[in-house]
Amino acid sequence: MKKVLIPALMILILCACTFRGCQAEKSELELTFTNWTSPTSPPGRATAKWVEMVETRTDGQVKVKALYSATLLTGKNTIEGILRGVADVGMNVSSFRPERFPMLALLNYPHPYKHTMVPIRIAWDMYNTFDPPEFKGVKVISFSNNGLGENGCGFYGKFPVTIMADLKGKEIRATGTGVPALEKLGASPVFLPVSEIYEALQKNIIKGIYASFEIIQPFKFNEVIDYITPFPAPGALMFTIVNEERFHSWPEQVRKVIEDIKMEHSEWAGNFAHEASQGGLSFALQNGVKMTTLSLEEREKMMRILEPMRDEWLKETQAKGLPAQAWLDEFDRLLEKYNAQY
Repeated sequence: MKKVLIPALMILILCACTFRGCQAEKSELELTFTNWTSPTSPPGRATAKWVEMVETRTDGQVKVKALYSATLLTGKNTIEGILRGVADVGMNVSSFRPERFPMLALLNYPHPYKHTMVPIRIAWDMYNTFDPPEFKGVKVISFSNNGLGENGCGFYGKFPVTIMADLKGKEIRATGTGVPALEKLGASPVFLPVSEIYEALQKNIIKGIYASFEIIQPFKFNEVIDYITPFPAPGALMFTIVNEERFHSWPEQVRKVIEDIKMEHSEWAGNFAHEASQGGLSFALQNGVKMTTLSLEEREKMMRILEPMRDEWLKETQAKGLPAQAWLDEFDRLLEKYNAQY
């Protein structure tokens, strides 16, 4: 009887140890995700969604600690931090550093995107086709964008915009490619952190904003603006990256999950931002802001005035020895393709 019990007991102990070992192995991968902005912003919400998707689909094998508001890496050193191993995953916006991300810089000009997903789809296609050197050493695992689209961005402030001349000399807050765009349109661009815009409008320091409408509701700009006018605004193409070497050191199951959710997460983030920008217009109108429009002729005239920005980008990028013409040709082809789909 003892001879039977002892082997049985040993088998039970071995199984228990093996089970505990498996459990420990399943939850051993802990990742740090760095984001430069707040958890309540659309990029912050996109970060939380990625964490949820990865943790759920790896059955708890991966635990992700998300750090927001530049507590680990700032908006201007995310990719360097990922390359050095400061964080495992990082989300950042390419418009902060157009010189560092020349291919994505092209996508951030005020193009007539019909939907926020258009620049995201273009970014994925161009990334996969050209393998741009700006991402050497890292792997993109998601693209996203600020909310754009035909009614998702433009001018909003103290004055109506029905013709280009209405912008002449006006102090308007802008960032990225919005600054040279406003200069070409005759306005006086002003850079301010988003947290200072409300007071600047209230005190008449600036007369308006040139940006996505997605920031109107969370910052209550409807209280300090009177008019809103849709018009193509600067893009802010965002990317989520991992260190390529570190990525290949992770378990195969984890890598597969991250690969499998790339487009799904990009679509979630793009649609979330798109709804936020379209909702910004609706929220403003519901709260007493008046909508003005540009005639088709005036809009086309203004877009023609902005066209030299593309030529300037082409010249500057070619001077760096990069295949700028090929990038531009492919961008134009993809813009037509994806605008037709949305």
